Order: sequence, then structure tokens, then C-alpha cells
Amino acid sequence: MFDCFLAQVLILLLLFVCNMRFFIIKKARVDSFAAFAPIALIISICTLVCFGFSLLNLSLFLLAVLVFFTNFRGVIRLSDKLIVDSYSVSFRISSVLSLVLTFVLAADIIYVMPVHYTLKEFSATKKQYSLTGPLSNIRIKENSFSGEKTTGELFLYKPDTPDEISLKLYAENPVLLFLPGIRANVKNYEPYFLVLVQKGFTVLSADLYNSELKFLSNDSENPLAKALLDSKFFRRFYANHLEKAEPEKAAKIFEDEKTFASKKYSVVTKLALELLGDDTKIFYITDGVDFDSIYAVIDEYNTEPYSNAKGFYSLNRVSEYKSSGYGFIEQTDVLLARKKGLGRENKFFIPRYAANKTIESIREQVK
Repeated sequence: MFDCFLAQVLILLLLFVCNMRFFIIKKARVDSFAAFAPIALIISICTLVCFGFSLLNLSLFLLAVLVFFTNFRGVIRLSDKLIVDSYSVSFRISSVLSLVLTFVLAADIIYVMPVHYTLKEFSATKKQYSLTGPLSNIRIKENSFSGEKTTGELFLYKPDTPDEISLKLYAENPVLLFLPGIRANVKNYEPYFLVLVQKGFTVLSADLYNSELKFLSNDSENPLAKALLDSKFFRRFYANHLEKAEPEKAAKIFEDEKTFASKKYSVVTKLALELLGDDTKIFYITDGVDFDSIYAVIDEYNTEPYSNAKGFYSLNRVSEYKSSGYGFIEQTDVLLARKKGLGRENKFFIPRYAANKTIESIREQVK
């Protein structure tokens, strides 16, 4: 989330310099700063693609488009190496307007800045795998350039412990497996995962986008919209929008989603055993999943030839965790947190508290 913030800041800086240049340039010269307009536009597009759709990313993109077209003539003149000796009144007015919008967006972005943290702070490592195939046969891509359609992403968080004593001690801990719902993604739970990793646990989590999990597509008849609504790019934003705009419809969709919880946890457990070994102990963590669904998975992986499932813990048991279904948004999505009546929380109190409660439950269930 903080990487997205840095990308947003870079775009703002480029737009600021581009819009300020007519104040700075006092004599005839080649207008090199005009090149910042297309660069800002390209980075804004990359930010949308890499970090997903959000109101702030969309606003930055639209502002970058405005500045690009305002400076299009300047870009052409720059490419022809022509000298600029004055700026038109209309250009000055549009630049001032763009500058005001840049300051407004900068204030908004700083106000909802996510909490900054690093893997190193938690003595953690993270590895990401691309998934492919339908839900019934989902698997890790052997080659990122194989041409197979990506239907999910698997994340493995592990303690970064160089000493053998700690490694042997941590080896007794089960692997913690968690899957978010459509209103969140793995990144929204990362502060909680990293506290668990700091305590010596390995965490496995996944974002799945298989065709069987397209719960939002029926909300449109347009083929392009149907493809977008359940995509990595748009799904989380639209699910949260729908919950606010049409709560009854959203409630029905979220209930439909829960019916796939057992299947999702089952197939990712299979992936975990393939990746980490057949004798890996698995402990499940859930958020908003009914107990019957997770008990079904535990029964499946405690029936011959399996004996891997060791129990589960529901984040809904943590009364202090006020953002069920959304993840730890007080650190990862401050804009959404403020909309939910929460605020930015720098000390990781709730992730740490939830992690400690989770570990207590693990100690009780895993003997």
C-alpha cells in the first residue's frame, strides 16, 4: 500500500513542476519540463494497473490527462527542439487550475497515507507465486511467460531467521492459512501476517480470481464491465461500493461468496502441501466465514490419507477488530477506514492484539 503512495507522490511532483514552470522560466529556452506531462500520465496508468482502481488513483489519472492535453503543444515543440519565449494567457490559466487541483489531491493523499512498514522491521520474507487454472484444478505457474491465464496470486510469508535454534523451534509451528473475501485482498491483512511471522509462524494466503468466483459480474450486461467487475483491477473497489450503494444486493452476493469458502480453503490447502510438503501442519484463519464451512475443510484434511489440519481461529472473535471483511484497513487503506468511522493507527495495536489472540488459540488446539 505504501508503494502505491510513493507512486502517487511521484506523479504529484511531476505535475507540480510541469504546472509551475511558467513561473520559473523567465527567458527564451527549450521547454524541457513539458516532458513531465506524458511521464506523469504513463506513471498514473501504471499505478492504476499495478495497484488497482481507487478514487485517488482515478483522480490522479484524470488530472494527468488534463495536464497532458494542456501541455500537448509544449511536448510537440520540445520534440522539435523549438524555443519558447512566452506562454499564452489560456495556458497560464489552465496551469494555475491544474496546480490548485494538484495541491488539493496532495492534501487528500497525505491525509489518507497508509502506515509505512517494511518486511525487515518484522524479520520477515515474502514470496509471491502466480496461479493458473480453474478452481477445481488451480496450480502454481511453472513459468510466468507460459501464456497461461493468471487466476490468482499466492503469498508465502516466512520468518527471516539465520540461526538454526530458531529454525528448529519455529519448525514445530503449523503453517497459518488465510483467504480474504471479495471486499479485501491479501495486502489488507499483511500487518497482521507480519506480526505472526515475527512470532515465528509461516503464513500462506491467496487472492483468487477464478471464473467460479465471479460474484459481481451479474451486476452488468456489458461484456467489458462483466470482465472488469470481478477482476483484480476492480473487484475490491466495486464490492465496497456496492455494499454502500445497494446493501441488500451486496448482502446476497456476500452470502453467495461464503458458499465457496470450503472449496477455496480446500484447494489452497492442497497447494500448500504441494509447496511445503505432505506432512505440513495447517492451521486455518478466517474472517467472516461460517464455522460449518471451515469444519468441512478440517474434516477433509484429517481423513486418510491426510492428517494435516490442526484447527482454526476466526478473527470475528476479536471484538477490537472493527473492520471484519475488509482487513486491517487502519494501516493499509486509511481512506476506507475513515469512511467506516476508524482512523489511521501507526502502532499496529489491533494487528498485534489479533495475532496474540490467534497464537493463544493455536497453543490451545495444537498439542
